Amino acid sequence: MTDRSDPHRDLAGVLHDVSNALTVLLGWVGEARADSASAEQVAYALSVVEQRARIARDLARQAIGGARIDEQRAVGGVVRGVADQLRVEAQRRSVQFELSGEDETALVPASRDLEQVLTNLALNAVAHAPAGSVVHLRVRADDSACTVEVADEGPGIAKERHESVFRGDSLRPGGIGVGLRHARALARAAGGDVTLAGGGSSDSELDLGAVAVAAGGACFRVSWPRTDAVPRPPVSTARLGDLAGVRVLVVEDDEAVSQLLEAALEARGAEVLLARTAVAMAKVAAEAAADPTRPPFDAALIDLSPIAKDVTGALGMLQRLAPKALVVLVTGNADAVPAAPETAAVELVRKPFEVREVLAVVGAGVRARRAPLVVETPPAEDA
Repeated sequence: MTDRSDPHRDLAGVLHDVSNALTVLLGWVGEARADSASAEQVAYALSVVEQRARIARDLARQAIGGARIDEQRAVGGVVRGVADQLRVEAQRRSVQFELSGEDETALVPASRDLEQVLTNLALNAVAHAPAGSVVHLRVRADDSACTVEVADEGPGIAKERHESVFRGDSLRPGGIGVGLRHARALARAAGGDVTLAGGGSSDSELDLGAVAVAAGGACFRVSWPRTDAVPRPPVSTARLGDLAGVRVLVVEDDEAVSQLLEAALEARGAEVLLARTAVAMAKVAAEAAADPTRPPFDAALIDLSPIAKDVTGALGMLQRLAPKALVVLVTGNADAVPAAPETAAVELVRKPFEVREVLAVVGAGVRARRAPLVVETPPAEDA
């Protein structure tokens, strides 16, 4: 039974994520088996296979009523939770929290430890912030880790104390310097770290990451690994040239699926254009169309999720930009596919798929679209 009040037991949502996990898993099994795959490429493939298998297992266990296996949480939720929990203390000192960031949905392990670290840093920031000021909490994420910055507008910390504060050096009345030392220990045990960047009147480094910090303030940076991290695949030369010269637009919001398709297509000589949202797709396609010397793209692999709000409009836009391009729709729900424009060449690939299925469809479709027209000449009549 589907329980939409708990996303971990919403069968439709869980099956969608399991389908993506299986798509990636099957795809990288195939890549690992390639005769010309290097040891580095095989190791990368196996790491993704293991990661996606564990994700699928955990999703399935939770969906059928099992307990949470890991205390992983979205980093944005952890940060907002800390701010909410400390809001009363901040208000008591006439201080406000300001939250901002990118990719707040990134999942982090040992989230309770991260919560403890951020609580410690945020309490310190509130304690040192002047009345009427702002404590900034900003989230950033890359392929492998998250960074949470906690910045205040207080007196700051002199550069010569940037490391000693993590060894118990405290100037706070009654302070014994345990908090920062323990925070760094927790972070490093999880594979992250806590560092101090900037602050103090003698510090000229006022651009502390992307956080706006008043002169003299302090900014602590917490780095934390991601449990949903997908390492970038190794760069390789093309194993096959069957897609050499072919430009493919890939629209996929799952980073692992996107990387799988990118690596598989490039390994066969194709040039890949990537987009994760409908807005990004329109921008990438328009930029490609600005080059008058070649078609914007020969084929487009489109996951329906990013364009779900206006599938017909998105397909129409692609057809206008590249009327001769092959469009391959990737979905687990073929019934939701709208009627395509009559002049468009549209193929359908169901999830979960194996990468060879996609490559076969793209290869055959592009070859058919590029094949020269053969006109049969009737035999001459005898005089």
